[in-house]
Amino acid sequence: MLDWATKRKLQYFGIIVATAIIFVVIPFYVFIYEAPTCFDGFKNGDEKGVDCGGSCRLLCSIEISKPISRWDPRVFRVSLGVYNAIAYLENPNVTGKVNVAPYVFRFYDKDNILITERSGKTFIPTGSVFGVFEGRIETRDRIPVRATFEFTSDLIWERDTTPRPNISVVNKALVNEESSPRVEATVKNNSLSRVNNLELVVIIFDGSGNAIAVSRTFVDSIERGETKPVVFTWPIPFETRSEVCASPVDVALVLDRSGSMEFLGKSPPEPLTSVKNAAITFVNELSDKDQAAVISFATQASMPIDSSLTLSQSVVKDAIDSISIKADSLQNTNIGDGILKAREELSSVRKRASAGSVMILLTDGVATHPEKAGDKLYPDTYAFLQSSEAKTAGIQIFTIGLGKDVNTASLQNLASARDAYYSAPSASDLSGIYKQIATKICNKRPAVIEILYRIYPPSYIVQ
Repeated sequence: MLDWATKRKLQYFGIIVATAIIFVVIPFYVFIYEAPTCFDGFKNGDEKGVDCGGSCRLLCSIEISKPISRWDPRVFRVSLGVYNAIAYLENPNVTGKVNVAPYVFRFYDKDNILITERSGKTFIPTGSVFGVFEGRIETRDRIPVRATFEFTSDLIWERDTTPRPNISVVNKALVNEESSPRVEATVKNNSLSRVNNLELVVIIFDGSGNAIAVSRTFVDSIERGETKPVVFTWPIPFETRSEVCASPVDVALVLDRSGSMEFLGKSPPEPLTSVKNAAITFVNELSDKDQAAVISFATQASMPIDSSLTLSQSVVKDAIDSISIKADSLQNTNIGDGILKAREELSSVRKRASAGSVMILLTDGVATHPEKAGDKLYPDTYAFLQSSEAKTAGIQIFTIGLGKDVNTASLQNLASARDAYYSAPSASDLSGIYKQIATKICNKRPAVIEILYRIYPPSYIVQ
């Protein structure tokens, strides 16, 4: 047990401590001490940096990742001297947003000379892909071919753990592409509450995945469970078609240049001249990924052939334009040799394994060569044998009979299918037929329509 003196000392000590707490500690906390806050300019409390991180609303730079550019900013022609542009970005920060992000687009011509620039402010939503859109950029007579995009000041990141509203965009369709393109779609609010300030940006990709057009629209508000139609429009057709062929083709054009191809006239030779013009029209329908070869035939097919398989449309068109009828001897019709030379070219080292094989044969008569004693039908038989070997090699054959003196049954047998034979009563029908064939050999991939959405904060003024 403590003696009386020790107890008294402890009492005195307790009185001193209590006095200190009352007159020193309590006044310090009441009048002098300031608790750590997220706005005091010091790294204190649970902060990871000065006034950021921890329980603070602002995020520190070490906690965030910069927005990612999915591809370089792009510019798209809308009308004469007017363009739209987009920066296609992704925010990888699932709990970080930026309410005000200043930026600038710059546009350059083919000589890398600055044409104009466009500044603005945007909103970066949490953890999503979004597009920063700029419309109606006027460049007068200068053509922008390249754009850049950058944020012009340090971004102030804020913590936001609010669940992102569930918005879906369905029933997307591209219509009127030939005249005034428009994308029609339906937006639905699958969230539990109303959504305001909804921005929608559309990007149209062709079948090869290349972006060809962009636009933007807004929905002021959409109630819980509500659906609304949205429309994006352009005043003139796109510079590039939205649909492209799913795979390239290697095509051999087999053209009759026998003597009968000038029975309608010799200067210029007709129908040969019209045939060549129609064939050139067909070449113009090919894509820059398609190869073409040219084989003309009379008593024999050209040797060497008029043009080997090539991607150069100008070379192919020059070869077609150079086809002529030999005047030094009788020119028969050896359809079989034309098919043979085309099959050999479509089986050569120039043939691409990834490309389809197509042969298009045009003649205005019946097969008359090669001859075989005692067998008047041998020219047709020979042509059929050559076509069978071509089909076995995986070559799709189209045939065109020009005029009224063709052997329709024979040309139907040479073709890969009955609907792969076309009758052209006159040369004026050929361009349309070649276009039909061009459509058939192109297995088109449809356009891809991507619609991105952002929900802007209340009272946000969209640039």
